[in-house]
Amino acid sequence: MDKRWDELFDLLSHGTFPAGYDKSQKLNLRRYASKFTLKGELYVRGRRAIKSKEDARKLFTEFHSSPIGGHTGILKTRTAMSSRFYWLGMSVDINNWVGNVFELLLCFYFLSFINNCFLKGPLPKTVDGFQYILTATDYFSKWVEAFPLKTKTAAEVGRHICSIIYRHGCPKRILSDQGKEFVNEVCLNTSLCNMLAIERSVTAAYHPQTNGLDVKTSHNIKALIKLVNDKQNNWDVFLEATLFSLRSKVQTTTKHSPFLMMLLFTLLNITIDYTIIGYFGQSSVKFIFSTITCTMFVQ
Repeated sequence: MDKRWDELFDLLSHGTFPAGYDKSQKLNLRRYASKFTLKGELYVRGRRAIKSKEDARKLFTEFHSSPIGGHTGILKTRTAMSSRFYWLGMSVDINNWVGNVFELLLCFYFLSFINNCFLKGPLPKTVDGFQYILTATDYFSKWVEAFPLKTKTAAEVGRHICSIIYRHGCPKRILSDQGKEFVNEVCLNTSLCNMLAIERSVTAAYHPQTNGLDVKTSHNIKALIKLVNDKQNNWDVFLEATLFSLRSKVQTTTKHSPFLMMLLFTLLNITIDYTIIGYFGQSSVKFIFSTITCTMFVQ
C-alpha cells in the first residue's frame, strides 16, 4: 500500500493527483479515497490505515506474540486488530502469520514437553520467591483471576479467595479439585463456604474434564509464562499482562470479551506501551460470579 498511501495522502491533504494520471485514473482514485479520512494519518471508518506490510507485521507481533498479546488464535487476533487498524489483505496476512507462529510454538511445546512433562514439583521459583499460581475463572463471562503464591497452604489459598470475594462479591458456587489446599477445613470446605452461604463442589478424582474451563485457563497461563527469560524466574512480573490479554480477547463461546461481559464496556483504543508490561494495576469493580472454578497447577 506504500504507493497508494502517498497518492491518497496527497489527494486528501492537497487535492493533487499523481503526474500523468488520465481522467479515468483520477476518477478511480477519488472513489477509492472516499473511504478514507485524514486526521494527521489516514483512517478507514475510524480504523487507522497501515502504510506498509512491514508496519502491519510489527503491529501483528505486538498484538499476537508479545506477553500482552497472549499468542491467541486467528479469530481473536483478527478481531482485536481489525477493530483498530486496516490494510489491504489484512485477513489473509493475519491467517498466514498466526499459522507461521503456531508452527514455531508447536516445536517449542514439544521441546518443553520432553524436558518438563514428567517432572513433579512447583513452577520455577521467581526472584520474589513465588512458585505457584492460583487461578479462578467465572463460568458466565470467562473472566480470569490469577495470583502468584509462595506456598500452596490452605491459609494462603483461602486469603486469595477472600480477596476475590472482597472485590467482586460472593459467588453462588465454587468448584475446585480435591487438592488439600481447597478441601481443607480452614480454607473452603467448611468455614469459608458455610459462613458466606456459598455452595461447594469438587471434581471427581482423576477426571479433570469436570473442571475443563479452568484447566484450559491454567494451560493458557502456563504457555505464556514459558515465553519469559530462559531461567523463567520472572514469570510473576508478566502475570498481570497475561490476565489483561485473556480478559480483553473475544471468546468463541460468548462472542464477547470478558471485559465487556463483566464490566459492560469495551476497552479504549489505547496506545500500547510495552515498557510497562507486567505492571498493570488491578481494577476495583464489583460484580457477582455465577460460578467460580479454582485450581492450583504446578509444572
